[in-house]
Amino acid sequence: MKILNHSIAMLLITFAAHVGAQSLKIGYVNGLRIENESAIAIQAIEQIKKEFAPREQQLQELQKQGSALRSEFEKEILTMSPADKQAREKQLTALAQQFQQMQRSLVEDLELRKREARARFLAEASVIIKSIAEAGKFDLIVQQAIYSSAQIDITDQVLKEMAKHAGSGAPPDR
Repeated sequence: MKILNHSIAMLLITFAAHVGAQSLKIGYVNGLRIENESAIAIQAIEQIKKEFAPREQQLQELQKQGSALRSEFEKEILTMSPADKQAREKQLTALAQQFQQMQRSLVEDLELRKREARARFLAEASVIIKSIAEAGKFDLIVQQAIYSSAQIDITDQVLKEMAKHAGSGAPPDR
């Protein structure tokens, strides 16, 4: 709520400064659409998927191995000697611990990578939005609004510009 109140206060201050001097040009960007539909965000998601695919595959293989070992153990448990039974239980426990450790590590690394990618994405999006605002001589661009008309929505323009930057592979001009 603080952010919304801050945005409203900034809008009122800006509006008051421009009253009588000139008309106020405001734009609106739908942040959710930018995050979900932009080519830059989609490329980042695909890159992260590719980066973590081998580790996810390794985790799946370890899970299959554990399931097969557990199944074999359950079939042979009645005919096993106590020493074999104990050795197999230790093996299953070690495998389960290895799986849990790898899974935790994967989740932690994935979350870190997602946060890093999101920070880069937000920085790129801000640069692009600022360049559109300067080129279009906007006085104010908002990302959160209770209501916005289609006349001030520049989300499609931002998405198109982001697609250009994603296609070129170059970061936007700062």
